[in-house]
Amino acid sequence: MRAAFPGLLAALLMAVLAAPDGAAAQTIPSAYGFIDERQEVGAFAGYLSAATGRFGHGPAGGLWLGGRYGLELTGPLSLEGVVGAVSGTRDIVSPGRPEGDRVVGQGDVLITTVDGRLKFSLVGRRAWHGLSPFVVAGGGIAVDVAESLEADAVLESDEVFDFGTSFFGTMGVGTRWFLSPRFALRADALFSLWKIKTPVGYGDPQYGFEAVQEGEWVRGLSITGALLFRW
Repeated sequence: MRAAFPGLLAALLMAVLAAPDGAAAQTIPSAYGFIDERQEVGAFAGYLSAATGRFGHGPAGGLWLGGRYGLELTGPLSLEGVVGAVSGTRDIVSPGRPEGDRVVGQGDVLITTVDGRLKFSLVGRRAWHGLSPFVVAGGGIAVDVAESLEADAVLESDEVFDFGTSFFGTMGVGTRWFLSPRFALRADALFSLWKIKTPVGYGDPQYGFEAVQEGEWVRGLSITGALLFRW
């Protein structure tokens, strides 16, 4: 019996050593996942709130709808093209009326924006728990394509505000949430700039406005959400 015991002990020891190590066999899932797809398209919707300028006749912003295309470059960088339309209103302002009573009407505006942006992902070509936060900046143009407003008819021709075509700059932050390799949701919070022109009639000395500029830069703040398809 004593002779069999060492042999039995040796057999048990060998069985333990041969058994797979449970801890070593486990794989700890990574919180990061690589992004293989390089292109994406999507539709977005949101709201842009814009300053109306010194005299209050600029567009106040509104519902912002549009589409975007993105192309992943090397590392954390990607390029984007964005086309959108801001549907909102602006006040019709008569500079010859007393202060506080210069708004004589309101009209619709439809600001079309076209811009290109450079996006920098904070986690590179990866997603953390499906999220890929980023910073973005770019520039393009903004054009009011709405028809002439009948309310402007009560003003002198040199007092009528015309948005025309302006540089449109953007910068901001956001994140993408990858639902699958093909589909993702995206949210952006942006700071933007465009320039509004001052009608030449505002420089008439009879109105008493001091240091009237030809135009002024005004800021806008927006939040948008998008659904993306990737390939």
